[in-house]
Amino acid sequence: MKKILVVDDNKNNRLTLLYILEDWEEEHRETKLEVSFAEDGKVAVEMCEKDLFDIILMDIMMPVMDGIEATTLIRAGQNKSALIIACSALSDNEHKNKIITAGAEDYITKPIDSDLFSKRFTNYIGLVKNRKAQPFNPDAENVINNEVYYRKTQFIIKNEVALSEFWEYFLLDSTYADREEFADMIRLLYGLGNYQLKKNYNFSIFLEESDDNVYITMDNVVLLTPSLVEGIVKKNYSNGDYKIMGNKISFSIGKVCEVSVPIQKEEKIEEVKVEEVKSVIESTPAPVAVVKEAEVVIQTYDFMDVEDISEIEEIAGEMRSLISLVGSASIEDDDIELLSFHIQKFATVLSVYTQTYSISSAMKQLSSDIIENMAQFKAQAKDISMLCEAFNRDLFLWINKLFYEGAPSIDFLDSSIISNANMITSFIKEPEEVAEETFDDIFDF
Repeated sequence: MKKILVVDDNKNNRLTLLYILEDWEEEHRETKLEVSFAEDGKVAVEMCEKDLFDIILMDIMMPVMDGIEATTLIRAGQNKSALIIACSALSDNEHKNKIITAGAEDYITKPIDSDLFSKRFTNYIGLVKNRKAQPFNPDAENVINNEVYYRKTQFIIKNEVALSEFWEYFLLDSTYADREEFADMIRLLYGLGNYQLKKNYNFSIFLEESDDNVYITMDNVVLLTPSLVEGIVKKNYSNGDYKIMGNKISFSIGKVCEVSVPIQKEEKIEEVKVEEVKSVIESTPAPVAVVKEAEVVIQTYDFMDVEDISEIEEIAGEMRSLISLVGSASIEDDDIELLSFHIQKFATVLSVYTQTYSISSAMKQLSSDIIENMAQFKAQAKDISMLCEAFNRDLFLWINKLFYEGAPSIDFLDSSIISNANMITSFIKEPEEVAEETFDDIFDF
């Protein structure tokens, strides 16, 4: 039995759809339909609060509440998986775009062609049946869960350009980019991937999804022993969910939660007696393992002198100009020395403040490593240009958030700045210089 909700303020339109649906049911005897009606969007939203519908046929122009607002509220409520089909006499692109953006999945123009509608409705029923089927992919790439959707995204990594595309996709375009644990995971995979490429080993990185999680998997991790890989991951991603099996390493991260839009209702406030409240409290079981997240407070900080803030802003600007040369054929030894000097100068300003000691130490080490490995820096400049830009961008963002716009904590972006500095060092130091037992220091994110 499939539950259908027809939402239209015109009685004749409701009857027309009912007749078409009855004809369809007669032709497809294996599927029974239960058809309900709502005369406006508000009634439809209220019905969707009380019952789950498989398909909702939604008019747009209606009194009390139109179809666009109703679709938005239904999508935010418990009927998230309902297939919403707009059925309207409005055929302009503006209204089509609005209701599709609100959450409708298809658009049928009135007057309805019964033959066309029946063909489409058959497809809709097929989609509903498949949605309710448990996703199961026997060919899942990740080694954590094979109950994932059949769709997957694959990055075939054969060179540094492909690895950079992977970095950009997840840290610039992804909806998860602002989650620190996700960024740490991507940096870790980038580091492992870069080491593989330096040894001329290709590999792939896969993105898969289940209802609740996203899975990132790297295959062909053959250069490092499983115990060494696990040591690296435990040190740099200790709170993350991961699994190593054979030549694969898979990470799992929870999907971004959707924020529900509450439907406002008028409620009559009645006088409540203290005895009644006490009775309800005593009869209500205690909640089990309920954890309420603390509210994040955004604030600016004033531990640094105004003159020093101005100086590090100026230094960061000078660094930006030099970093723009990294990766180009025009970079010279003098440019590299000057970049190292500015990084050292930035670190010196930070070194007098206990709050920025960790960043200062990482930048001093980076400055020293650049000078000691100038030839390698120049040779690897093309590969590390993106890392240098990310490093400089984080410095500007750190200054702006901490001292002007506000940040959630005083150590905001510390780990990102430090990890970028360590990643640049890992590029410019010859891999042979690093003993296997201390290899995890390269991935000190």
